[in-house]
Amino acid sequence: MKNPFLSIRSWFKKPQPTTKKAGNRRLSPSEMEAQRKRLQERKEREAIRLKAQKSINPNAPRNRPKHQVTNEKSTRKKSWMSFRTKRKSDPKKREQRRQKNSITPLIGDLLSGEFLTREGVTRHIPYLLFISGLFIAYIAMGYQFERMERAKIQNKRQLQELSAEYKTIKAQFETQLQQSRVEESIANIGLSQPVEPPFLLEQKSARQ
Repeated sequence: MKNPFLSIRSWFKKPQPTTKKAGNRRLSPSEMEAQRKRLQERKEREAIRLKAQKSINPNAPRNRPKHQVTNEKSTRKKSWMSFRTKRKSDPKKREQRRQKNSITPLIGDLLSGEFLTREGVTRHIPYLLFISGLFIAYIAMGYQFERMERAKIQNKRQLQELSAEYKTIKAQFETQLQQSRVEESIANIGLSQPVEPPFLLEQKSARQ
């Protein structure tokens, strides 16, 4: 038996419209002409953009206009030319500058000793004497330290020699304390080692 609810549901369903699949449609001549024009305009715009990019200087700042950059270049050239002319027009100043920067006058002052007669040097003579005294004290302390080090090394060597001598004497004394060596030394005097065991001597008193 069929379900009555299914039949009622089928009544209320909306019929779905049948859609045809759209295929490739052929363009009309007017549409083809319009498409060609659009492609041509796009190519022209691309060519103009590429031409503008090639004409722009990559080193120039982007925010400045082109005429401003050219003006700056011209002003730089003018300033450089004016600077060169100024330098050429002052040979005396150039000669003075060269004399100041040269080392020969300094060497001459050092060899002749004229720098010692200047006011700045004479004013600092006490300070120079103080520094020289410090240098002398430093040198004397260095010599004293060397003398102390030499004495220390010498005492260390003497101590090593004495310790070696002590060890040799101790070894000789230990060898002389051996029984065989003692017998040899006693035989020269006329003594000999006793063979019999020792015995005790008793003295009787007169009262007994």
